[in-house]
Amino acid sequence: MFKKKLLILFIVVFAFLFGLSTGHYKHMPYPLLHQLWHGEPWKEKPLYYGRQLNLDNHQQKDVDPQLKTAVFITYGQSNAANSGALDYTIKQPVFQFAIGTSYIYQDPSLGTTGQKGSVWGILGDRLIEKGLYQQVVFANCAWGNRSISQLKDGHYLQYLLHNYRGLIAKYGRVDAILYHQGESDNHPEGVRTYYLHFKDFIRQLQANGVYTPVYLARTSLCGEEKPSNPALIAVQNQLIADLDQVYEGPNTDSLDDKKYRLEDYCHFSHQGLDAFANLWMLKLQ
Repeated sequence: MFKKKLLILFIVVFAFLFGLSTGHYKHMPYPLLHQLWHGEPWKEKPLYYGRQLNLDNHQQKDVDPQLKTAVFITYGQSNAANSGALDYTIKQPVFQFAIGTSYIYQDPSLGTTGQKGSVWGILGDRLIEKGLYQQVVFANCAWGNRSISQLKDGHYLQYLLHNYRGLIAKYGRVDAILYHQGESDNHPEGVRTYYLHFKDFIRQLQANGVYTPVYLARTSLCGEEKPSNPALIAVQNQLIADLDQVYEGPNTDSLDDKKYRLEDYCHFSHQGLDAFANLWMLKLQ
């Protein structure tokens, strides 16, 4: 056991020194080393590895418990992560929650994949400007380029559950899970199996004590080769109709004008993110 600890200590020191020399020490997989050091079992992937958790320039700040606050988990694939146009700056008290701590919201948002912009800071501003809340907190758990069959379990789901428990401990509740995903399932097999996989996702949430409303966005469009798929949208609509825990999110396939998308005709431009946020607000108000 001593030799094992010594070997792990050597790995940690080497990783730290390598990180210092390259300037990328904040992206080293420390949670994996933590699991090894404490004798925890190997997982499919450590919970944080691959997520944006570089805290440089992110300001920690506690949320005022006296103010009316919305608490959301966001989940899905790249359009729920950091894949849109960058450079939006929040104007209202919008926060992000990661690893048990709250920070002033800033793109690229913490806890998800990608290094660009996202819709959530804009949505937070809209909800506050509308007078619905005085503060908004997001815990972003999305992972780009993933199907519902992947997101319904494994380390993706475990990270969501980890943040759910952290939000409950800190704020006492989670108001909703905002789910935007479907682009990776825009093919015949994906359409055929989407209903059962999403239903299993809900079942696994409930098995872990999560009965928070899930707002399911209708989405399938991603690039010229994947135009809006009415069959997949119909499946998503059926899930909303059939499952009590699932509520209607926006239909972002309606944002099909090229002005709303980046050059890849999948992810959202500045104008697209603005329209995306407004669609979410209409469903949440």
